[in-house]
Amino acid sequence: MKLLLCSIVCSIAAAQQAPAPAQAQAPPPAPTLQPQEPENIERMFSIGVYDWLPSGGPKFRAGTNTIVPPSHDLTLPQKPSRAYGAVLTVPMKGNTRLEVSYLTMNDRGNALAPTDLSLFAASIAKGEPLAMDYSLRHLKLSWNYLTYPNPPQDAKFRIKTLWEVHFLQVYPTVVATVTSPDQPVGETQRIILPAAGLGMEYVPSKHFRMEWRGSGMGFPNRSSIGDSEATLVGRIRRLEIFAGGKFLYFRTSPKKETYIKGMLWGPVGGVRWVFK
Repeated sequence: MKLLLCSIVCSIAAAQQAPAPAQAQAPPPAPTLQPQEPENIERMFSIGVYDWLPSGGPKFRAGTNTIVPPSHDLTLPQKPSRAYGAVLTVPMKGNTRLEVSYLTMNDRGNALAPTDLSLFAASIAKGEPLAMDYSLRHLKLSWNYLTYPNPPQDAKFRIKTLWEVHFLQVYPTVVATVTSPDQPVGETQRIILPAAGLGMEYVPSKHFRMEWRGSGMGFPNRSSIGDSEATLVGRIRRLEIFAGGKFLYFRTSPKKETYIKGMLWGPVGGVRWVFK
């Protein structure tokens, strides 16, 4: 009996002294995966060049203070061979970017004076053979502000507001090749205007997007300008290729004796290099 009691007591003591089995530790919680925002095209620094094949062109028109006759209306060449441009995009604070674009184009042609003309104080008789040419330069600064949604996150459709300043210079010359071959007639005319506009983008993937934008400003009996562009953009790593259509309208001040207005439209295409 004593032996049995001793055995029981020893077993209890051994059980109390034995270390408790280690409890299995629960695995740490898996980290919560935050949705990864796609590459923000609003925050990219890029340089691009493009080629534009426009139709249309400028025309001379009589100003509001002109005494007629003779006429001041003459259409300049209407089929430029091409126009070249460049665009620099610089990311700014938040989801905005500053875009600086420059366009240059030239055209020339020949025609007969459709009627007696008075251009820049020079008189040209009806039927006079004319040699005409012009150069056009357009510089635009655009503050491109992402309006909705902001921030963009993974939104595919985006709306932007555009706040711009336009500088356009057109220099036409007309030469009466028979009566005054050494006396070109012309005058440089300029437009400097602020402008406002709207832009829209559809971004189905990081390799493809669609863009449209339009802006302008004008006042009665004053200068006016309008600019619009719609493009499809494909991206391969840092290289973007875009193609679409471009439209440009301008009118210098009608308060001049002879002013210039023009409308050009046509396909546009180019490449853009995006820096990280």
